Amino acid sequence: MILFGTGGIRGVMRKGEFDEETVKRASLSTALWLKEKGQKSVVIAYDTRKNSKEFAELAGRVFAGEGIEAYVFPEPTPTPVLSFAVRYMKTGGGVVITASHNPPEYNGYKVYTWDGVQAIPEYTNEITEIYKKVDLSHVKEGEIKFVPPEVKESYIKAVLEIVSNLPMKTDLDIAYSPLHGTGANYVPEVLKRLGFKVRLVEEQMKPDPNFSTVPTPNPEEDEALVLLNKKGATLGLATDPDCDRVGVVFKGRRLTGNQVGVLLTDFLLDHVKVENPLVIKTIVTTDMVRPICEEKGAFLEETPTGFKFIGHLIEEHTKKGDRNFVFGFEESCGYLAGNHARDKDGVVGSVLSAVAFSNYDPYEKLEELYQKYGYYMEKLINFKFEDVDRAVEIYRSLKNYDGIIDYSKGYGNVIPNETIAFVFEKSRIFVRPSGTEPKLKVYIHVRGDTREEAEELMKESESKIKEILKL
Repeated sequence: MILFGTGGIRGVMRKGEFDEETVKRASLSTALWLKEKGQKSVVIAYDTRKNSKEFAELAGRVFAGEGIEAYVFPEPTPTPVLSFAVRYMKTGGGVVITASHNPPEYNGYKVYTWDGVQAIPEYTNEITEIYKKVDLSHVKEGEIKFVPPEVKESYIKAVLEIVSNLPMKTDLDIAYSPLHGTGANYVPEVLKRLGFKVRLVEEQMKPDPNFSTVPTPNPEEDEALVLLNKKGATLGLATDPDCDRVGVVFKGRRLTGNQVGVLLTDFLLDHVKVENPLVIKTIVTTDMVRPICEEKGAFLEETPTGFKFIGHLIEEHTKKGDRNFVFGFEESCGYLAGNHARDKDGVVGSVLSAVAFSNYDPYEKLEELYQKYGYYMEKLINFKFEDVDRAVEIYRSLKNYDGIIDYSKGYGNVIPNETIAFVFEKSRIFVRPSGTEPKLKVYIHVRGDTREEAEELMKESESKIKEILKL
């Protein structure tokens, strides 16, 4: 089990791993920590997985037993709506019971702070210390309350407001799937209110904790999008089970998270007119937005992997009042615009994609941008292991190489984090252990003056890293 990795606590639902005791221990630890911080209330959401509702209500009762007012959503709810709810209801914190796009046997526990940001390591380290020592023998349980329906409606209105001044043509043919998850009650509703007609993948509209129509409920994977593609729509959208990420298909071809991020950055910087516009991405996300931001007069900042760091940085700038956040994204199909939430938002990502790509063919636009800024290409390679320790061991062995960037020692303004970068003349290769699964993740970034050069650089870089890793 991973304790407060990139996506909170995550593990297989079995006795001694992610079970009721884990939920009680996490909830009691978080409740005690919130009380230390002077906070008095919490809001809790959950996804469509097995036991998620039961775990959420158990968590609420443990918080209530510690004298913390606990509100639980009455139905499966997207993770970004939880982030919104913390801010809208002004609660002291939030919790989501979800394992995002992991296989069906997993579940997880994410903690959010009073600003709607998923708790950053400074805070999760403090909670982990309490977690290790906490005594469950005297855990008390109290009464939970339910989140009022106005929160859902206020969230939908906030999303509509984000796109209200953007150009759109609502005759775009759209198909949508929530992959059996929480997006079902949100994405079609927002698109419909904007005037779009949406064809639904009916087989995947109902909650199904086994995700039985897909090999994986991960919208980054082509195999998750088979039923969506059968609709033959111009634009296909699929959100993951907790609806914080969205996969995008245009005329049967899937756009990568990096490509969608580049297109939405370009589109929003053209149409959102603010002083000192700010775009934020993670270090392993494409550099193609760098020249776009430079040309359009926007600040570009980077964070470690994990959208909590983007949310935290937005908060920092909001407090200072020095830069106006326009867009944040990461290569794994997570996007955010607006001021309503502080976590990646699959509803917002879906709606922005529909709005932007109703104006142009995204592949034609990408070609135009490639010709202008260079052919940026990215590839993610996952090396899977039996356990997390093996991935970490291989990663640590790489720190002995000369000329690497070791982000754990701090680099530029980026918060120190477990990532290494090999830097070559026209490419960069990032390596880091996954924070959610027993994997080593390798991100290859290249830039060529032509598509052929970029493809050749990609092949060379792949050979280089496989040689270095000896895998």
